[in-house]
Amino acid sequence: MMRRVFFLLIVLALVPSIIFSAVGCGKETTTSKVLRVNLAGEPSTIDPNRASWSDERSVIDQCFQGLLGFNEDLTLKPVVAEEIPTIDNGGISSDGKTCTFKLRHDVTWSDGIKVNAQDFEYSIKRMLDPALAADYASFYYNIVGAEDYNSGSASRDAVEVMAIDPYTLQINLSQSQPTFLQLMALWPVYPIRQDIVTQYGDQWTDPPHYIGNGPFLLTEWVHQDHMTFKVNENYWGTKPKLSEMQYKMITDVNAELAAYKNNELDMSRVPAGSEKAIMADPVLSQEILRFNQLVTFAFEFNVNETPFDNKLVRQAFATAIDRVSFVDNVMNGVGEPALSWIPPGIPGYDPNLGKEYEFNISKAKELLAEAGYSDVSKLPPISFQYADTGNNRLIAQFLQGQIQDNLGITITLEPMEAKAFEQLVGANQETWAYYGWGADYPDPEDWLPIFETASGNNNTLYSNPEFDALCQEAEHELNNTLRMQEWAEAANMLSDDCPIIPLLYREGFWLAKPNVKDIIPTGVDGEIPGDTFFTLTYISE
Repeated sequence: MMRRVFFLLIVLALVPSIIFSAVGCGKETTTSKVLRVNLAGEPSTIDPNRASWSDERSVIDQCFQGLLGFNEDLTLKPVVAEEIPTIDNGGISSDGKTCTFKLRHDVTWSDGIKVNAQDFEYSIKRMLDPALAADYASFYYNIVGAEDYNSGSASRDAVEVMAIDPYTLQINLSQSQPTFLQLMALWPVYPIRQDIVTQYGDQWTDPPHYIGNGPFLLTEWVHQDHMTFKVNENYWGTKPKLSEMQYKMITDVNAELAAYKNNELDMSRVPAGSEKAIMADPVLSQEILRFNQLVTFAFEFNVNETPFDNKLVRQAFATAIDRVSFVDNVMNGVGEPALSWIPPGIPGYDPNLGKEYEFNISKAKELLAEAGYSDVSKLPPISFQYADTGNNRLIAQFLQGQIQDNLGITITLEPMEAKAFEQLVGANQETWAYYGWGADYPDPEDWLPIFETASGNNNTLYSNPEFDALCQEAEHELNNTLRMQEWAEAANMLSDDCPIIPLLYREGFWLAKPNVKDIIPTGVDGEIPGDTFFTLTYISE
């Protein structure tokens, strides 16, 4: 995370506490192997090097695979790499600063050409290219030369990612990094074909130019309507059990549920407020897919915008929101109130962190007065932006009501089309917005450094040199006890500075047809539960 997620209600030591859910077992059908799901909107990009949102990953992970990947329990596994590099097998140097990957020799692109180490070298350096402005580039600044190249102060040749031979990739790090192998399992460093990008430019992601090395092939993209995926016949691994997938782009969650009931979709989100009715329905109650997620949603301020450039104002707003009421009345008990950023299931989660922001109207008003706004009419006009998809409008109206009822402050709601909202946030032009973060990999390093000053994902524009220094120390600390202490100190600092108002730890509540088998939700899925392991999903008779 990542990866950013917008609420569509709706908007990546290991984690044994994650609950993995699968829908049934059954005999596979020979008549229909098409899975129809809803992406809920048009992705801004499906370029692995550029992507940062969950809906984008749902597409990318079907068509591309990296050197490493995650098992269902989020432990690492080799994918294109022959094995996970270690000191014992010679893949990691004794000082931890050189990582060498040996590639399998049988991996091919969807057009049959062999995948080689140069494809990874090209992809990583392309992702770091300042002209690309990739949100995840800062995740890889520990690679020698990466930060200098990304900042424009050094050439591409300074980046020490090298294809030693067609099946050997060597990466040199500035400092040892305990989580570097997990970063190498993420989509920004999936391989990309240089010849395809060179030939087609920005159109290389359009079918039929979207050449990947994953189990599926994107064969059709009707913008704002749907995508079609078919099995990659040149896939080098075990072929998917499905023959085809269709990703719809229905932006209204009520229309999505109607399509599900009309047998036009095989899976569906559930509109907020209808959970209890679904659970009471004699048919639909048998089709519920419920699962824990490593996702936190928060109201995130642009701290450069008045009045949110005042920490006391931010703290006042954080204390004026009744999260328990939100979960109980808006979410119908689905999810858990959040007071801190790192969710349960991620190392570093602290159930006591953020308790000073528990709902307290009197305290919130005191904080506003201390900030100089005992008379709230002196506040400047305040707007709130959100993606107008699914139930986001309901979430925005809840916020509007809380601030009006509890503080006497009127805020203006600004609904936006999902793609426009993503672009607004990406350009740091929001005033106050609602979006979330889902786990890219199970470590606090995936959650806290996104608020570093130089992070491409820091859309709050929060900047604290002490916080930055703590994160940088923790990122390279080999003593895990000290590392976790540093992360805990950074988490406390972030909570006190309050650039965000954590609201909800998301719980998945979907519907899935009884004949859809082996849906396996994990904490690092994209927008659709189980999409990391859609190769295992099948349709029964």
